[in-house]
Amino acid sequence: MNRDYIYNSVVVFCYIIKNNEVLLIKRNMPPDADKYTVIGGKKERGEDLMTACKREVFEETGLILKTIQFRGAVNFIIEGSDFETLAFYFKSEEFSGDLDSSEEGNVGWCSIDDSFKKDGMSEFYLRISPFVFKEEKAFLGSVNLNENQVIQSVNIF
Repeated sequence: MNRDYIYNSVVVFCYIIKNNEVLLIKRNMPPDADKYTVIGGKKERGEDLMTACKREVFEETGLILKTIQFRGAVNFIIEGSDFETLAFYFKSEEFSGDLDSSEEGNVGWCSIDDSFKKDGMSEFYLRISPFVFKEEKAFLGSVNLNENQVIQSVNIF
């Protein structure tokens, strides 16, 4: 295999919804350390996307997802970087288990409306979440970042 074509990392994010609230995590480590966002992380070798999403949710919250809905995909391009990140977004409203924080960060429920006004929210959450919460078709997009990983442009359709 020609490794010149291997330049993507894959991450998954899951919006867990209950009674018009979204489960947020205040991350302890990069990326987005000390920011609020949704549960997620890197897909591991050999995992399919749904398995990666379920694993990340369980590891970070103790919850077991019963259903998952694909919402969209976004390509993150960092200026000057040798790799890109492809993020897949999911939503779940059916889960079981006891909610618990992890070494990744503290988790808690927040009303969806308040999540857009909450201090310390990740800019990625603020820019992408409206597309996740729409009950329309899945979305595709790209986010361009400068070398300091500051968002320069967002194109989602």
